[in-house]
Amino acid sequence: MQKSWHPIFTVSLWIVVGGGWLSSCAQLAPKIYKPSSPKIEKLAIDTTMTPKAQQLFYKQEPRIESKKIFHKLCRKAGHNTEKTILLGCFTSNGYEGSIIIQSVTDPRLDGMMEMVAAHEMLHAAYQKLGNKERSQLASQLKRAAKQVKDEHLLAVLKEYETGDQDLYVNELHSHLGTSLANLGDPELEKYYRQYFRDRKQVVAFSDRSRSVLSEIESQVDQLEPELNRLEVNLQEEKDYIQRTEDDLKASYRDLERMKANLGNLKLQAEASLSRGDDRLVNDFEQARSRFNAEVGEFNWQAQQLQSRISQFNQQFETYTQKVDFYNELAATNRSILSSIKLAPSEVKVQPVAP
Repeated sequence: MQKSWHPIFTVSLWIVVGGGWLSSCAQLAPKIYKPSSPKIEKLAIDTTMTPKAQQLFYKQEPRIESKKIFHKLCRKAGHNTEKTILLGCFTSNGYEGSIIIQSVTDPRLDGMMEMVAAHEMLHAAYQKLGNKERSQLASQLKRAAKQVKDEHLLAVLKEYETGDQDLYVNELHSHLGTSLANLGDPELEKYYRQYFRDRKQVVAFSDRSRSVLSEIESQVDQLEPELNRLEVNLQEEKDYIQRTEDDLKASYRDLERMKANLGNLKLQAEASLSRGDDRLVNDFEQARSRFNAEVGEFNWQAQQLQSRISQFNQQFETYTQKVDFYNELAATNRSILSSIKLAPSEVKVQPVAP
């Protein structure tokens, strides 16, 4: 991406007093704020911040801190780090502000620091707005929020919607400005152009930074119900196979008894035939025919069961592969989140004052 430097020009004003020219530069020229580091300057340039936005951003003395230091400083801002993933914070006493951005080094989260920088700059911008401007923006932003389709962003905004309304609008101002491609309002787009030369570039950073986690979440959402269905089907099939095996075992015992009885009947028929009485020979032949039919039925049922067992094993192998993939997704998700989110052991519980 080609980058260009946009210098900020100041104009010296001269007024006539008593026939002489007096310079008023010192009184009227605005203070020029400089980036606190090359990385901060790059964030401002890459997010296409306008000169006005860059000055607002630099005025907050933004800095990038490691995960532990960042969370230690930003917990003081009243954020719930247990409930949300915190990557940036803006604090102000009404006169001076501060922006702190968590260092994100995992390449799978590329674009996240840029999105956070733009987001926090917009919080600083919102603080400078008067009540009339905030009131006008509130209705525009709430209408624009209806354009949000992303489930993650919807969930984040819902958390704020039920609380303080000015805070809700403040969050809409930052989230929609950096994450929503189509605001559905030309006037609102025009408003954001005072902060970004190309807001779509900022949204692209937001989309890119969320893409890996969103893809994992999407795959997990698809896999979970599929695994649940497979588990139910496998359990039902396992129960069927067990019942069929029990039935076949009982049938086998019946066949063993029939075989023993048939052997006895054969001996009786042979003895009777040796005496010239062939009546038992017919009984033996009928009994043997029934036995062979039962054996045939048993073998067919055994083959059917073996086929069901083979299908069950294939289904179980498919299930196992999907479980392995699900666990890989979970491990990848944990790996990514561990680089930006504090582990429970890293969170120090502050004693509650009596």
